[in-house]
Amino acid sequence: MGHPSVIIVGAGVGGLCLAQGLKASGTPVKVFERDPSRTTPVEGYRLSVSATGSRALKTCLPKKVFDMLTMRTGEPSQRVTFLDHKLNRLLAIDLRHRDRQSDEAERPVSRTTLRRVLLEGLDDVVHFGKTFVAFEDETDGRVTAVFADGSRETADLLVGADGANSRVRSQLLPDAKRLETGFVAIGGKVALDGCDRFSELLLRGPTPILGPRGCFLFVSAVTYDDLGDPGHVGRPKADERENYLMWGFSARRERLGISNDFERIEGDGLKHLVERLTTEWHSDLRHVLAATKPAAIKSFAVKTSTEVRPWRTRNVTLLGDALHNMPPYRGVGANSALWDAALLCKTLSGEYPDDLLIEHLADYERRMIRHGFRAVRTSLAAMAQFHSESLFRRTLTKVFLRTVDHLPPLQGMIMTGR
Repeated sequence: MGHPSVIIVGAGVGGLCLAQGLKASGTPVKVFERDPSRTTPVEGYRLSVSATGSRALKTCLPKKVFDMLTMRTGEPSQRVTFLDHKLNRLLAIDLRHRDRQSDEAERPVSRTTLRRVLLEGLDDVVHFGKTFVAFEDETDGRVTAVFADGSRETADLLVGADGANSRVRSQLLPDAKRLETGFVAIGGKVALDGCDRFSELLLRGPTPILGPRGCFLFVSAVTYDDLGDPGHVGRPKADERENYLMWGFSARRERLGISNDFERIEGDGLKHLVERLTTEWHSDLRHVLAATKPAAIKSFAVKTSTEVRPWRTRNVTLLGDALHNMPPYRGVGANSALWDAALLCKTLSGEYPDDLLIEHLADYERRMIRHGFRAVRTSLAAMAQFHSESLFRRTLTKVFLRTVDHLPPLQGMIMTGR
């Protein structure tokens, strides 16, 4: 009887959320992360913690850390607004929970800020500069993680939370692959040092914009206007108070006119590609692109995981992008990882005989697979809908969104699964 000892590979959103919950429950846990230090820059600009993610974080985090998170995230989003490329309204969904203390609030936050908060109190748990190589089975039924520096760590359970290119997954489930979708995303951010420069429509919350010929733009602001008591311990640090607008433009590789080695294209070239395809777009949108410094523009190939069926459960498991990596068009990837983390934390925090651990893990994996790949399917459906090159299909999508805009009871369909 007792808590199983746990190794977590990867100090991303899901892995750190799980580590916080396990430590709080008294479960022996260690996290191993390949980044050299806690100050290593985190890839990506912003994510939105939905009600699903907030509930998972509140379940796992000590109250002090969760309260710190609520203070250091940006202003809660006011609405989700679908527009066309001329800034004509298609659908606007007002978000009811605008109080940053509400569990149901939509919380924009930079990835750097979220990681810093999730690392609070874990100095004795998280080990940096550890690149995972493989796992090995021990004769006593435990599992050992082997790292590139030659070090080894043994525990009752190993959790792969090491992202879309998971090495744990590649060994555990060698047939579980990620596939190219044929789409490329180009993203950047621009400082909001003068909000009057940008359309108010773009500053209220997540803003998906349907363009012509299969082009799509997503815009969202991160602002820190209402910070409450200036002496509050949870206030953002000086380098976390940046008010900015982030954007992501995507289209088929052929539409962008780029080859398979597009990763070599730098900021200036990426900016030119987007500007070339948006000459007919509203001037306010073109202004956002023009105001973005090339150094702040990055690109990536949009990929998706292939759906898997439950496997034979053992003392190695997965969570988040390590299994159900998805396109970003529903904004649920990080929230799905947090959902997994809360469920796995609940699974591992109980005290039961060793012979029941696998049974409980099997239940976790079934539920995680079902929930995660449902999110993958809805993200793929949104990707296809937003990027259709058929004028007829794009028109149908706009008619559907405008119809829902006039029928508030149907708006919940759009937000389902977040």
